[in-house]
Amino acid sequence: MERDYVKEFEWFHSHPEVGFKEFETTERIKQILREENIEEIPFDLPTGALCIIRGNKKGNNRLLRADIDALPMEEKTELPYASVNKGVMHACGHDAHIVMGLMTADILNRNRDSVCGNVYVLFQPGEEVFDGARAVLGTKAVDDIDEFYAYHVNPAKETGVLELKEKGVTSSVDRFNISVTGTGAHAAMPHMAHNPIYTLSSMVEAIETRSGRRIDAFTPAVVSVTRINAGTTWNIIPERGEFEGTVRSLDEDARRQIKEEVEQIVRAYGMLDGVKAKIRWQEGSHIAYNDADLYLKSVKLARELGYRYDSGENIMIGDDFGDYAPYGSGKKSIYIRIGSGKGYTYHHPEFRVDPAVLGKGAFFMSRLIMSS
Repeated sequence: MERDYVKEFEWFHSHPEVGFKEFETTERIKQILREENIEEIPFDLPTGALCIIRGNKKGNNRLLRADIDALPMEEKTELPYASVNKGVMHACGHDAHIVMGLMTADILNRNRDSVCGNVYVLFQPGEEVFDGARAVLGTKAVDDIDEFYAYHVNPAKETGVLELKEKGVTSSVDRFNISVTGTGAHAAMPHMAHNPIYTLSSMVEAIETRSGRRIDAFTPAVVSVTRINAGTTWNIIPERGEFEGTVRSLDEDARRQIKEEVEQIVRAYGMLDGVKAKIRWQEGSHIAYNDADLYLKSVKLARELGYRYDSGENIMIGDDFGDYAPYGSGKKSIYIRIGSGKGYTYHHPEFRVDPAVLGKGAFFMSRLIMSS
C-alpha cells in the first residue's frame, strides 16, 4: 500500500471528536476512501461512513465495524501527535480502529478476486455513548449483513498478540437509578419522618449482597452501586434521595435475573419503610458474542500466519458491538482483541497505541474475512 497509514493514524489521534460530533473525522475518512477508489455507499447519519467492497465470488455479506469517537478527557501522553482538541482524547484506541478499518478496506479492495460476497466496512459514530450501534441499526443500512466483525486494541498485551475466545467477550451493560421519596423532618424528631436514607442504605446493602444470589458462581456478573445522594445538611432529615449503578454480565439469563432481583428489592424495602420507591432501568449494549465457527476459523488462521494468541481473561467492559451480535441482531459475529503494546489501560490520560499494531491487525482481519 502506497499510503502512509501511520501518518493517518497520527492525524486521527491528534484530531479526536466525541460521539456524534465526529464531523472532521468523518470527512477525513471519506477523503481517504475516495483517494483509494473504495466505493462509499449512502449512510443516513450525520457522522460516520460506510463503504463496500464487492467481491468477485459468491458468498455471505460481511461487515467490519470500526468505531471512530473519542472521549471527553484531557490527554497527558506528551506524544508529538497528541490531541489538538482541548479536553478530548482518543483514550480507547478508536483512532487505531479507524486506520485498521481503512487498511482492511484497502487490502480487500485490491484483492476483490479473492473476496466472496460483499464486504462492508462501517466507520461507526457514538460507541462511547452506547447509542452508535443502535443508531446504525435504525437506518436499515446493515439489514442484509450475515456476519459482523470487529477488533479492539488491547493495552494489556504485547503488540500483535491476539485474544481469541468463544462465546461472550465483552459484557452487557445496564444502568439503574433508584429514587426514594419519604417524609422530611427535623433531625431531632425522626419519628415524624420517613427517612429515605434508611431505605436507600438498606437497598444498597441488599443489592450488593443479594442481587446475585440466583446466579451460578461460575457465571461472570457484576453489580456495582456507584453514586448515592441524599440530604443537604446535618440537622435535616431529607424528603428524597437516590442512588445509581450498573449491572454487567457475560450471560443473558444472569442479566435478566439480576434485573428481576433488583426490582424485587426496591419494591420490598419501599413497602417495608412506607416510602415511594421508583426504579429507572436503562438497557445498554448486549454481550459481544463470538460465533463458534468464526472463532475456530480465527484460531486456525492465527496458527497459519504465526500470530501469537491466547483466550484472554473475562472483562466487564462493554462495547456496543454487542448490538450487532446474536443477542442484538441475531446474526453471527466475532470480536477480536489485539495487543497494542503493554501500557496504561483504556480511558487513562496516558493511554497510547503502538502504531505497529495497525498493519498486524489489518492483515489478520482481511485474511479472516477472505477465508470466510
